[in-house]
Amino acid sequence: MEYKIKKGNIELGVLGKGAELVSLKKDGTEFVWERDPKFWGKSSPVLFPFVGSIKDGKYKYNGKEYSMETRHGFARDNDFELVEKGEDFLKFLLKSNEATLEKYPFNFELYLTYKIENEKVDVIYEVVNLDKDEMYFSIGAHPAFATPISDEIKLEDYYLELNEKETASIYQNEEALLIREKKAYLENESIINLGEHVFDNDAIIFKGLNSNEVTIKCKKSSRELKVEYDNFPYIAFWSVPKAPFVCIEPWYGQSDFTDASGELTEKEGIEKVKDRFTAKLSISMKV
Repeated sequence: MEYKIKKGNIELGVLGKGAELVSLKKDGTEFVWERDPKFWGKSSPVLFPFVGSIKDGKYKYNGKEYSMETRHGFARDNDFELVEKGEDFLKFLLKSNEATLEKYPFNFELYLTYKIENEKVDVIYEVVNLDKDEMYFSIGAHPAFATPISDEIKLEDYYLELNEKETASIYQNEEALLIREKKAYLENESIINLGEHVFDNDAIIFKGLNSNEVTIKCKKSSRELKVEYDNFPYIAFWSVPKAPFVCIEPWYGQSDFTDASGELTEKEGIEKVKDRFTAKLSISMKV
């Protein structure tokens, strides 16, 4: 089922399955990827309780082995409950159950809230630990935004602009895992040009950038979309080669390294929470 809200000139739609954002419009113009299965049949999966891939599809915690063969955890494939709805917000809940405990040994509540405010859309992630001991987890966003092409506008006309000039390297991928040797990518730059082959080697993943905003811009159009993502340690960009969309992915966590030990407590980028964890990103658009 799709739930919709509208405030002023902004409207959005979210599915109950995965609490996935499937539509975001300003003045009637759609900014979310249309989920064409020819390229990618998703638009904004939530990544929880892991980001990326687990080495060999399994990990250990407190001496017990657990299976996690799916990339990006399991939340995206579960039905969320709509627990609150107002004129300008939707709040969804996924709660641990017998099926999740088989894969992930923690009792939790995961809330996702979408709120239209000041011509922006805030996306708020809340993780509540229902156990006495610390809970280990990762969480991330994976929204896909349209980069429409036409006879006049090509993929190469789009680019990403960070709000700070960066000198930074990126992680390299090897069969869905990461290798520790990084590759130089930005040299006192704030622009990442898009095109048909930018993502031939999978996602572009940064850790520890100074920037906390990125804007999708087009050289031949006034269309813009900005994502603000304070405090997320990782930011990744991804698309399918030749596909007319780009994902902006702020993360708390990452895929395993190829030499990962498999112990959850030693996992690179893992977060710990005793009670409650909250993260927020904001999306604004210009037609």
